[in-house]
Amino acid sequence: MAVKTIHVSDISGKEADEQTLGRLVVHEHPEYSDLPVTLEALPEEVEQLQATNARFVTVEWIRPGARKGERITVAIEDFNLLAGPGVMDNAIQDALISKHRNRSRSGDGARTTNATTTRAGRAKVNYATLEHAGEPHRGRITEAEKELVRTHLDEINQRLAERGMREIDPGDPTMKERYGL
Repeated sequence: MAVKTIHVSDISGKEADEQTLGRLVVHEHPEYSDLPVTLEALPEEVEQLQATNARFVTVEWIRPGARKGERITVAIEDFNLLAGPGVMDNAIQDALISKHRNRSRSGDGARTTNATTTRAGRAKVNYATLEHAGEPHRGRITEAEKELVRTHLDEINQRLAERGMREIDPGDPTMKERYGL
């Protein structure tokens, strides 16, 4: 029995050799928070992107065979025009689902944004930043994280709510002690 692997562009669905597909890494998108995700794409599908100041998507285009990518910010409308109506949203959602499946299989729930990679290959999140302060985690709460939570409580609670995480309740005795509220 033989197994045949067919590679297709996540954007157009066109079949392609693995060597001709590049990687389009979506770093920032106004409608998705659990990024980055990587889409496979053909060079001609990505070359039409131009930078803009409208609602934007930040992507990194890694050409076939290249080691480093080119990071560009484009209007969300231009990004969505890379494929048919609704196709880009479906491609990103599929990539997010795949990312979560892989994360749960490996047992690594660490975020990769604003993180450094440890020797074991897992990402280490810096909770002493506005991007991650107040998020639930196993480690100890540093003074820097406590200060950020005390200073930016409303902003942090808004971010936590948007990400579907528990908010910090200053009336809760546990939270009060944990963050020095």
